[in-house]
Amino acid sequence: MRAVIFGCVEVLNSVGAAQADAVADCNQIRDPQLRLRACSQIIAEPGYTTNEKAVAYRNRANARADAGANTEAFADFNKAVDLRRDDAAGYTGRARVRLAFRDFDGAIADYSEALRLAPGTVSSHIGRGHAHFVIGDTTAAITDFTEAIRLNPQSASAYNRRGLAYRRSGDLARAIEDYTAAITLNPIYALAYNNRGYVYEARGRNDEAIADFKSALLLDPSLLGARDGLKRLGAEETLLAQVEAHVQHGKSLVEKNCSPCHSVGVSGESPNKKAPPFRSLHARHPSLALREPLSRGIAAPHDEMPRFTLSAAEIDSIVAYINSLATTKTGQPVAKANTKSPPAVPMADVVEFGDPRKGLAYAQKVCSACHNVLRTDAPSPNKRAPPFKKIANIPGMSVTALTVWSGTTHPTMPNFVIAPQDMDDLIAYILSLHDR
Repeated sequence: MRAVIFGCVEVLNSVGAAQADAVADCNQIRDPQLRLRACSQIIAEPGYTTNEKAVAYRNRANARADAGANTEAFADFNKAVDLRRDDAAGYTGRARVRLAFRDFDGAIADYSEALRLAPGTVSSHIGRGHAHFVIGDTTAAITDFTEAIRLNPQSASAYNRRGLAYRRSGDLARAIEDYTAAITLNPIYALAYNNRGYVYEARGRNDEAIADFKSALLLDPSLLGARDGLKRLGAEETLLAQVEAHVQHGKSLVEKNCSPCHSVGVSGESPNKKAPPFRSLHARHPSLALREPLSRGIAAPHDEMPRFTLSAAEIDSIVAYINSLATTKTGQPVAKANTKSPPAVPMADVVEFGDPRKGLAYAQKVCSACHNVLRTDAPSPNKRAPPFKKIANIPGMSVTALTVWSGTTHPTMPNFVIAPQDMDDLIAYILSLHDR
């Protein structure tokens, strides 16, 4: 009898140890695959507490969201929140996925609930400010970013984001102040240099714009917006050639490692139907948000993805190449990929200048009665109105020149006011028509 009792105790001890190991593995972040397996074990098996299951759902959701598996992540966050209504982290995680689904009202609601449960959380203020910024509520965005700065005056990211909001609201002087503060706090902050360069260019301070675009590219060669800014401003070709080499290196890496499954060019279907075309990745994970999914490579839909190691420099090269797929070789925006998941809006810092696709839509609606707004050599409907392609290729044409031109009444142009964001989008589109 004593032997049976001891045997039962040993079994119980081993079960308890196994459960403890699973909890520890689910909570660690060093090995994402181990984390997914352990969290899934806790979710599937009996014997774990409600709190342990809630945390397992949240951790698995974060792992999936990090890798871009947003549908699966959203389902897990819903389970986590259902099990623990007082867990602020569950709401902030779900808010991040709502941003990816472009459910901005839902994201704001989740961030607000997280702040009710955990007041003074800097990341929640930044997240909610980002959602307000994306929907165009710059006043609310500035309020949240300002509170984040009050809570953490060393947050270079909060300053950069508030600079974006000030720029969108038209307060360029405060935008420059915030970008400068971000750079002071983090002298290797490539995006802050890049964003300040845009504002300097818009204000006609071209030498300072060139200096900032150069700094941005030297720190992060994947920032192709800075490269295009240098081209517009007539900077020397040496740095531009280096960036192009960076893009070509990324292209060679994806052709070698990724093309058996993914479409890696500007057209064509992926050989593996589960593998998204690389030209759609820019929409799913814009700009810097690509780095984490590439470096982790562990989304649940990617179980068939071969394992290979990429260095930080190689990841940068691949990001630069994927960023280059945002436009075709002719500079025209690539059509949005027909994917099941909506385009992501990253919580990584964003480069804010204008959307050429929106600019084209605005031009077709407002300007096409007089101008040829397409990338063709056809004359304009009004012979006195120059085609947009001709405007884009005027020597020295820049953001500043287009801002002045667009805001000046032409003899044959109707009098109307262009909203600041429409102006940014229109200018971005016209500049995209420049012959490369």
